[in-house]
Amino acid sequence: MIPEELRLSAAAKDRLFGLLVKGVLGSLLLYALFPIYWMVISSFRTRTEITAADPQLLPVELAEIPAIVRDPTLLLDVLHYENYVTMWGRFPVLDYFINSLVIATTTTVFALVVGCLGGYAFSKYRFPGKGAIGGALLGTQMIPGILILLPMYLLFIWVQTNVGLPMVHTYHGIIFVYTTFTVPVAIWMLRGFFDTIPDSVEEAARVDGCSRIQALVRIILPMAAPGIAATGMFVFLVAFNEVLFASILADRAVTPFAIGIQSFETQTTAYWGEMMAASTVATAPILLLFVLFQKPIVEGLTEGSVKQ
Repeated sequence: MIPEELRLSAAAKDRLFGLLVKGVLGSLLLYALFPIYWMVISSFRTRTEITAADPQLLPVELAEIPAIVRDPTLLLDVLHYENYVTMWGRFPVLDYFINSLVIATTTTVFALVVGCLGGYAFSKYRFPGKGAIGGALLGTQMIPGILILLPMYLLFIWVQTNVGLPMVHTYHGIIFVYTTFTVPVAIWMLRGFFDTIPDSVEEAARVDGCSRIQALVRIILPMAAPGIAATGMFVFLVAFNEVLFASILADRAVTPFAIGIQSFETQTTAYWGEMMAASTVATAPILLLFVLFQKPIVEGLTEGSVKQ
């Protein structure tokens, strides 16, 4: 038995539990952010410093920190910022990034349009085979992509040969592939958000004279805007970061950033500094986009978890 004087009070237990939770969350956050930190730090280093046997966690020596605090301009003498200058001329990084933006943005638009209609139908309608179709949509996400890569490539070649429509190494070809893979997820995510909207809201709009389409566009979609934002961000990141299908079906003029960045590693050498600089430049707009839409994204992720 624990002596009475050694027992923790309820408030002390709550504080101890809170510290434990914060410690675990802090450790997970550090684990998740460290690769990003290392990418940014490596972008300001030379190739010799990056490939050193004992790389330093900080870009400067501890003894130099007081002087840099007094005069921040000294940091420019320590950081190898030339990587951000030379990366543009070594490979067409800007073209790769624009290709990824075009592919990811178009895929997001198509997936959200189909996902909103499909999610609304699954949420508000009853039709034969509803459960089977929903299960089939989820089943498509359980198939490894590598198993579909060769059939998809052969299908594209058949379309190009018999129909005359080029599909390989084209924008519409890779957008078609990404849309096909992201629509089932978008439908299921948006279905959960539409389930949180009471049917009485749509019924009130119908009583006031709105058709189903008008009620969907004017009432339901604005109320589901946080969920649509969260789904759109998910689809955008999937399309922006996909590598497997892009490595085979999107080359030459439509090479996305995820594939083009591999050009910095050649058969003779690897331009690690320029590669990390290009990765940092490509990551910054995505992080900025997430920060700007953080509130609707978080609201969407939480609203879709509760059914009213």
